Amino acid sequence: MVLGLSLSLVSDSCVEQNKSNYRVSLGAKIGLLPTGEVVQYALVYFRDKELVSIQPISYHQLLKIGSGEWPIPKTMYFHNYFEEMGIQNDTLADGSIFHFTAAFDSLWKIRFDVHPFQHELGNGWSHGKFRPSLKQQEFIYNRYGVRGYDQDYFVDTSFFKLIKDVVNPNWIAEYKSLY
Repeated sequence: MVLGLSLSLVSDSCVEQNKSNYRVSLGAKIGLLPTGEVVQYALVYFRDKELVSIQPISYHQLLKIGSGEWPIPKTMYFHNYFEEMGIQNDTLADGSIFHFTAAFDSLWKIRFDVHPFQHELGNGWSHGKFRPSLKQQEFIYNRYGVRGYDQDYFVDTSFFKLIKDVVNPNWIAEYKSLY
């Protein structure tokens, strides 16, 4: 029994130590991707606050892992990232329900003036055909730290901030006003 208790204490302290050194978050990049998509989602792995790897995942996986319904791959940990970051469904004043997943449908709009593959989705918010205006690019870099759209991911807190911003009418108006 003493051995079992001491092993339990050792394993708990190792887990706590690992938590401080190793962390997983979510991210997305927006561009003309080899997959034929315009948004690619990812699990982002950090060790000692350094980004160490990015694993592309599908939108479905992002929703399941991000909401804590599925464990983080390579672990047995379930974590509700969306709840932790204050991203949730909301009941509007008129009684209708706003689903936070609508934000994911708008991500392409910050990069493109019109959806490059599905024109019926309407206009984007970009003032360039395939990339935002220089002022919009500067705004994105200053707010989220993303410089090159085809290579860089919005990761960790920047990703969650972007998800909140793309459904905020004030943010959208400000972004669209940058020529």
